Amino acid sequence: MSIIDQLNDDSLVRLVQTGNEVGRVYSIDYENALVLTNDIWKRKVNGVPQNAFLIATNIIPEKYSEQNDFDKEIILLRVIGSCKLPQDDDNIRTKLDSIQDSSSFNSSGLSGFDILTQNMLQFSGLQCRVLGTFYMKNQELHLGSDIENFSASLTQKVYMPKGAALETIVNYVDPIRKNKSKADFKALGIETEVEPFKIGTVRYTSSDRLQRSQEKEFVSVKIQPADFLARRTAVLGMTRTGKSNMVKQTVSVVKDISDKSNLPIGQLIFDINGEYANANNQDNGSISDIFKDDCVRYRMIKYPGFNNLLNNFYEQISEGFSIICEQIKNDGNASSGDIQNFMTMSFDEPDKEDRSLHNRWEVKVAIYRCLLFRADFELKNSDGYQITFPVNTNIRSQVENGRNQDSNIDDLRGRIRLPIKKAIDWFLNARDVNINNPLLSTSGNPWLDGDCKAMLNMLSQKNDTNSYIRGYKILKNAIEYHSCERTGKEVYEEIYNYLAKGKIVILDLSVGNSRLRNKISEDLARSIFNKSMNIFTKADTPPNIMIYIEEAHNLIGKKMDLNDPWPRLAKEGAKYRIGLVYATQEVSSVHPNILANTENWFVTHLNSEKEISELSKFYDFSDFSKSLIRAQDVGFARVKTLSSSYVIPVQIDKFTPSRWVQEEDTSSQFELPF
Repeated sequence: MSIIDQLNDDSLVRLVQTGNEVGRVYSIDYENALVLTNDIWKRKVNGVPQNAFLIATNIIPEKYSEQNDFDKEIILLRVIGSCKLPQDDDNIRTKLDSIQDSSSFNSSGLSGFDILTQNMLQFSGLQCRVLGTFYMKNQELHLGSDIENFSASLTQKVYMPKGAALETIVNYVDPIRKNKSKADFKALGIETEVEPFKIGTVRYTSSDRLQRSQEKEFVSVKIQPADFLARRTAVLGMTRTGKSNMVKQTVSVVKDISDKSNLPIGQLIFDINGEYANANNQDNGSISDIFKDDCVRYRMIKYPGFNNLLNNFYEQISEGFSIICEQIKNDGNASSGDIQNFMTMSFDEPDKEDRSLHNRWEVKVAIYRCLLFRADFELKNSDGYQITFPVNTNIRSQVENGRNQDSNIDDLRGRIRLPIKKAIDWFLNARDVNINNPLLSTSGNPWLDGDCKAMLNMLSQKNDTNSYIRGYKILKNAIEYHSCERTGKEVYEEIYNYLAKGKIVILDLSVGNSRLRNKISEDLARSIFNKSMNIFTKADTPPNIMIYIEEAHNLIGKKMDLNDPWPRLAKEGAKYRIGLVYATQEVSSVHPNILANTENWFVTHLNSEKEISELSKFYDFSDFSKSLIRAQDVGFARVKTLSSSYVIPVQIDKFTPSRWVQEEDTSSQFELPF
């Protein structure tokens, strides 16, 4: 190996491609640099587009070992516009004089200038942002996010990196960050080596005739999978500019990591438009098609192939009761004493060993179910539905008082079992008897406590003085949150268990009431956060969970309180192994706390100065403010991830399911557009 080859083996030196020189730095400070260039140099590299990366350095590759250590660094620049040279006014005057001079015209147009004049006229200036400094430390390439010094002399040459040099720049990860990523993965339970995955290729501008004229010139952009697990990711842009494409890429990558590392990573998708749960004409496929063996779908209505997202209030007592109380509170109808008493109740089941307390709870639950039925909460097979509760013989004889209640009693356990309609009559009789002659348990205590008496008043629509009250009718506004189709465990617990097993759970929220959709989404987010937090506080390890929100402005608005589930999940979810990916076209509508805690950003076209202004508050997105409004190309994104030190303009690859799952002829069946 020659001396030159040995020197070029240095990661820093390999960034300097002497054939791609485009100018000299003629003015620089800690934030900006002005570069002198000319038309010949720009033609040689197929043009210098806005937002292009440039490097400025004093390094001479073939003399690297002889150079002063002071010069062994490279300043990374980004072109943000043009700048005026001191002689520009004179040059413009020269051009105008030439055009206006009739003698300068001939049959083929303007005559040429003399060589000296042509040389002077082709110079121009580039305004660049200083992004940082590359240098070697401990035989590794490092990047500082600033510069330590700048030179006033006109010695730094400027190059436009291409090929391998550009790939190093756009995929650079600091050694400390790289080691931290490995530690983060290990903390999440992932011991295997996980390679960065390609998301697209470098693209500076909407016009890509010169820089991307041949596929061999495309430079791959890769991102670190560790950046997404237990992190916050924003996918921002107008409709049909590539947001869903990026979300599908992320879902697939996380699934791939889960499979290869043999570690369950649950993924929950709030699918506002139904595009992940269902195949459609635009996508010719869906996440549920691709990962059908590991995917569970939910809807707010009964539909083949979907689990029901709503709870059965007769079975999920505590969950249904909390929704009813919230609806009453929102409607402002909690004025009567019975209603206020009702809203402070608890249906948490006591220890069965405490027979007296557990019996009281059973009676309370029985009355509550009668209250639901009276308020028209649908009950499957209502004629066959039985209400069972404990009652002693003395109380039973007082309540029935010779009436034919047609009840069945278990003498060994002292319980009544009645059809729900007859149970309502039985409890209404019990209320009437109790007003005049309080019913007592075998221990001599009142059989009906304050909670039961309040519910019986609501059941009869009469207060303690027998004046009319709305009673059970106040529950009716919560009917839309109830489904008689569900049986078994509470739906949020069921979903959490699926996530803990590494399933992809899709909530198809494209059908149903929007208010109900928001309520369910918020409650589910709160439930997941609380369950993971409880596991963590018990010194156990919560499951790895990724949450995806489409049309996020509909669910996580900026006016939310910091203690609401979404802002809290965004701020604290990482320590409980919960990652969040949210997609929206309205940056300004997202809660500020969520934006402030976001580590990864994928931004395509935005059509509003207001949204651009909000985005410009973060990282170096202000450099792209004009192009984000102008360029409407599908999949043309500006990307900033946790591991990268600056925003990178990227043409995102199309999501191709055949990359993630092998099936016959998948290339034609599943090729998806953005």
